[in-house]
Amino acid sequence: MLVGGASVRAADAAEPLKDKSPRLIAPAASTGTGLLLEPALTLPEFTRERFAAAMATVGPEKIQRPWTHPVVTLPPHPRADAKGLTEAEVKAYMVEAKRLFSRGEAVPLSDVGLISTQEDVIRRPMLNHIAAFSNAVARVYLLVQKTSTDEHWAYFSIVQDLTVTPALDYYAELRKEGPKFEGTSCYKCHSSGPLAIHPAREDLVLDAPLAAAIGRHIAEQPRSQFVFPKDSPKPPTGEKLTLKFCAKCHDDDGDRDALYQVHSHPIRVLVDFGYMPPNRRLKPEEIAELKAWLAKKP
Repeated sequence: MLVGGASVRAADAAEPLKDKSPRLIAPAASTGTGLLLEPALTLPEFTRERFAAAMATVGPEKIQRPWTHPVVTLPPHPRADAKGLTEAEVKAYMVEAKRLFSRGEAVPLSDVGLISTQEDVIRRPMLNHIAAFSNAVARVYLLVQKTSTDEHWAYFSIVQDLTVTPALDYYAELRKEGPKFEGTSCYKCHSSGPLAIHPAREDLVLDAPLAAAIGRHIAEQPRSQFVFPKDSPKPPTGEKLTLKFCAKCHDDDGDRDALYQVHSHPIRVLVDFGYMPPNRRLKPEEIAELKAWLAKKP
């Protein structure tokens, strides 16, 4: 256990929604920008019924739970004056998130993720259960994931250390022997911290209001810095993206960290599906500029 007391139940979480009807996530649909390296994957053979049955193999009692608040409150941190979490403390938060999920005390949304399904990652259904937890010093995320054809579920976690500025993002795979910190591969999609939720299809998400609520929690995260363990260093980044319609937010001193050629996969997908920029669609001439930049060799 992280602390001596009992964990707070999902229904008693202390982070209320700002309103009761968060805006639902827009269904994924290609806008035909020409940015995608391959045709958009719509998964027509993966029905809602097949999706629900596959998601339940994680343990039906762990998912589609009733909830009042999307983020489960964790007990107070043992060190009230902490200025930087230790690796042991970060790992303890990760283990606690997995424990809560395994006991059916989390409130996970379940979806087929757009980012992990499209392009050069995995072009088949990637099933996700995503749960969020927090207290005054940390934001903790749990991802329970597998492809539709895999037998076993894998567990991953992100911990944001809020005791320092900027916040620090730790990534790990939760193995049987304990959390194994990762960095190199995670950075390719997670340069700015936990990635927003983007279901591959409207019907491939269980509990759309919960997805929207957790998505808003992710969107309100503080600016953060990626932590690379010694055995999983930062990959070659390539050229920095300086086009003003992206760098307005993604820059060294922006709301989110700078983007580089190494991030071309999420850039292509999120822009083509209309999720980025968040408040408008790029003009044809801006698409052309971005497409030319993406075509450059690292």
